[in-house]
Order: sequence, then structure tokens, then C-alpha cells
Amino acid sequence: LELTSAQEVIKTPNITVLEMVAQKLAQEDPDVVVTCVYDCVPWMKAMRNVNWSPKAQVFTVCVGLHGFAEEMGPDAEYIMGVTPWESSLDIRDAVTGLSARDFADMFQQETSDVDVPFQAASAASVISIAVQALEGSDTTDEVALSQYIASNNFKTFYGDVGFDSNGQNNARFLLIQYDTSGIVRTVFPEETSSGPILYPMPSWDRRDCAKLSQCEVSGDTCTIEGKCACRQPDIYRPVGAGETAECIPREDMNFINTPLLGMGYFLVTAVLIFAAATLIWVYYYRKNMLVRASQPMFLTLIVFGSIISSLSIIPLGLETEYRDSNNIKKVDAACMAVPWLWGIGFAVTFSALFAKVMRVKLLYKAASKMKRRKIESKDVFSIMFIVLAIETVILLTFQFVSPLRWEREVLRDINGNAVESVGRCESESGWWFFAALVGFNILCLFYALVLCFQTKHIPSDFAESNYIFLSVMFMFQVLVLAVPVSAMVRDNTNVFYFMRAGAIFLQNFTVLCIIFGPKMYRIYKKEDSRATIRRHLSSKRPQSSALRDVNAVSKGSVASVEEGMNSHPNVTIARNGESSDGFVENDSQLRDSQTRRVSFNGSIP
Repeated sequence: LELTSAQEVIKTPNITVLEMVAQKLAQEDPDVVVTCVYDCVPWMKAMRNVNWSPKAQVFTVCVGLHGFAEEMGPDAEYIMGVTPWESSLDIRDAVTGLSARDFADMFQQETSDVDVPFQAASAASVISIAVQALEGSDTTDEVALSQYIASNNFKTFYGDVGFDSNGQNNARFLLIQYDTSGIVRTVFPEETSSGPILYPMPSWDRRDCAKLSQCEVSGDTCTIEGKCACRQPDIYRPVGAGETAECIPREDMNFINTPLLGMGYFLVTAVLIFAAATLIWVYYYRKNMLVRASQPMFLTLIVFGSIISSLSIIPLGLETEYRDSNNIKKVDAACMAVPWLWGIGFAVTFSALFAKVMRVKLLYKAASKMKRRKIESKDVFSIMFIVLAIETVILLTFQFVSPLRWEREVLRDINGNAVESVGRCESESGWWFFAALVGFNILCLFYALVLCFQTKHIPSDFAESNYIFLSVMFMFQVLVLAVPVSAMVRDNTNVFYFMRAGAIFLQNFTVLCIIFGPKMYRIYKKEDSRATIRRHLSSKRPQSSALRDVNAVSKGSVASVEEGMNSHPNVTIARNGESSDGFVENDSQLRDSQTRRVSFNGSIP
């Protein structure tokens, strides 16, 4: 053994003083601590308070004393002590035949004392030694008796007594220890031991786990650290340590089911593939009369808006455990990515649809008054800019004032340990920003529906009002229905994810189908020729002849519609140098002239 340190304390130290000593020893972590004090209880409590214990604790006194064992209770287990005699000593007296235990019982019966001091056993053993010496030497001579006693060993209930040259008892001290039942056992020397030595001494948590917790009672096992090792680790998990150690059901965190996540990724993939196909189709038929009349630029914006919005399904499926998770920053970013992707994607798709129907509205209004109106790209792009600007301001305010963060709410617990919880993106003021975002989108969709109704008389070959109306109506219905239903099922993770992912998919995929499906079908059926469109227009009954003339003219097709103008002798077709971006503005002189000139160099959306 190597002495690592020594600490001297004041006489009768209190627990506070001894705790500092215990903390110092806890840092050194020696294997054995020998404590020379008369009151052992404060040192035991100091070690427990700092939750540290050596592998062996040895006292010079206290072990075997009734008061110490009674006050410490189960904490006295494994504690060792040294003594010249102990009632558990496995030996019998050669004269009386009494064992150490027999003498202790007789002493307690006669004196009513609980503790049997070694001094009493030592004094009583003198009688046995004298008898053995008289019988062995067969003399009463004091000198002969002294020599006999000094040169022989005597078996007594005090032990195997013998003397050295100085007349001192050469019997080895005994090492005694409390076993796991609180009974004192002699553990050394081995030839007189009454039980095995218990080493190392378990930690306080390990002892509390075994003695005070429900771990081993329920059939599980306490580990060295004082935690519970569960028999069915796939179903149960260990919680607590020491007295609170137990196995409880594994926490049901209500993560989104893997098949459901796969469905969400499939929906995103479906939208991306169809969107890519529409972009390729638009580019391939970019010179087709029907595609040109539908404005490829706005068709492209609709596709990109649907792509951006659909990508919000991906961060919907990102989850984690609690705030101390390693990927919490990634999940927090995903929380805010959902409103950003959905909001910006919606704004791009809606503004493109809204710009198309607004352009038709303006042309319809000018044509009904026999006015010339030039609608340039900047007129409709300003609409897109306003919608995107408002959407961005709401999202930026949301981001900086009260962003969404991943939080987990415990639904059920056992002794403070969660067994069921649900995680979601939360924000102190998030509902206000979300309501502002959704409310603005609903108002935009409602106004677009009004415009679609006002332009319902325009033939859908160019104005597409019917298809835009269907698209906007579907977006409106999905938004109005999905928001309250999602709010009602937000505690059910799988249903909540399914509702939101399904709504986003339907909102975008359906718009693409409604806008592009009819065009693809007509081109496939060869119904996109000028003659076909002219026949279609001639079968319509516009509200005014001027409106019919407007509907009959497309970019670069002035000569082809002259036949449709013959019924109007006061209207002549003329080419001019106006920009191809739109209609020529009206001037007052044209109203008074006998011959009205209408010039068409642009396309009707």
C-alpha cells in the first residue's frame, strides 16, 4: 500500500468540516481510507453528502458498536474496522468450550449491555489461560507457571493467546466488516474468519439502487454506477440513479412515421418531375401560337412558384428530440424554412396568375369603351412586386421578432420522467404572423376570384380566365380548409404532417395540371392552328363588336383577321411602329374621326 495523503482535523469535527476533507479525497480518489475518530457518524454523513466513497473504509473504533450500526442503518454495510476481539470470531475456549458468541450472549444477559467490549472478553480469558497453564505445567510454582505461559499458546474465546519476549499478546488484530445484512463478520485472518471480505465497497448510488429503489425488486439489475439495467432494453429505458433508479417504458416521441415521410418525399418528387416536364414543354412549343398567346414568361413563373412552394414539404419532416440535441440548429432552421418556402412560392404562383387575369381585365375595360390601351410588362410586374414585397415583409418580421423554434411538450410522465411527448415548431407570437400570412393570401385569392368572374366572357383561347378561375378557386379552397383542420389535429404528428404535406401538394400540382393540361391536350389534338382558333372565336358572341375584334387579333396575325373585320366598314386595320409589348394608347382624335384605326402589335394574355 502507498500512503497518498494524511489529513488532521480538530477534535470532534462537525459534518461541514469533514465535507471539505471528503471533497479533497474525492479528487484524489484513494482505494482505502483509514479514519481514526471516536465518532464515526459525521464522517459517514460527510462522504454521503458529497456522494463519494472509497473502495474500503476502515475505522479504528465504531465497527461492531450497536449505536453506530443503529444510526447508520444500511449505510454501515461494507464498513471495516480493526479490533483485538469480536464476538463473530470462529474459535472455542479449550476449558469451557464457549465460543466468542456464547461469551457475548452471556455477557449481554448478565449486564444488559448491548455492546460487548473486547476488554471484558480479554479479562475473562485470563481464567481460561490460568487453568490451561496449571493443567499443562502440573505445578503451582509461580516461576514455572510464568515460564509455561510465556512459551505456549492458549485457545480461548478471546482468541489464540500467546506472548512475545516483552510479555505482550502476539495475537494479530482482527479485521471485521459489516456484511450486506448488517451483521459484523471477522474477515481476517482467514483461519478464524466468519465470512468473506466484501471489496470493493459499492458507490452510494449502487447501494441505494439495490436497497431502496424498485430496480431489483422488479427483476432488473443495478449497475456499478447505481443505474438500472433493464431486462427488455428495446421496450424499457433506465432513468434516475440510486434510490430513484428504475426502468420505465421508452419515451414515445410521436415522430412522423417513416412510410409517411416517404410519401411526402414522393409528393415533392412528383411535383418536381411534372414541373420540369412543363418547363421543357413550354420551351419546346415557345413559338406555338397558343403558347405565345398564353405568355411563356408567366407560365414559367407559375412553374417556379409551384416548385418553391412544394419544396416546403421537405423541412416539414425534419424532427429531433429535445433542445439539447446536436442537430437543434438544423431543425430550428427547418421550422422557419416552411413558411418562407411556402409563402414565397405561393406569392410567385399567385402573382403570375393574378397578373394574367389583371391584364385581361385592363384590356377588356379599354376595349369595351373603344379605347386603345397599351399594357406593358412593367404594368403587370408591378403587381407581382407588390405581392412579393408584402409577403416578404411579413416573413422578415416573423423571422426577426418571434421565429419558430423546435420545442417538445411532455404529454405523460412517470415520476417526472417523460414517457410520451410531442415535438413541434413553436413561437410566442407565431400565430399572429401565421394568421397575417394566411389572411393576406386569402384576401389576394378572393380578389383574384372577383377578377376572374368579371372576365368570364373572354374566350379561354387567350384569356384563360376559366382555367385561372379554377386554379385560384382550388388554391382558395385548399387554404381555407387546410388551415383550420391542421390546427385541430396538430397534436397528432402523423395526421398533422399528412394534412399539411397533402395541402401543399394539391395546391401546386393541381394548378400545374389546370393551367398546362388543356394546352397540352389542344396541341396534341392539333387544335392550336390559327384557322381553328378563328373558327372558335367566330362562334362566340362578345358583348361588343370591338371586343370581338380584340379577341380575334393575336401578335403577328393582323392580316389573318381582316376577314373578321369586314362586318365593320368603319374599322380598318393598320400596322404602325408601336412596340410589340401591347396595345397602342387611345387619343381623342380617333374618337371623332370617321374612320377608326385599331392597331394590334401585342398579345392578349
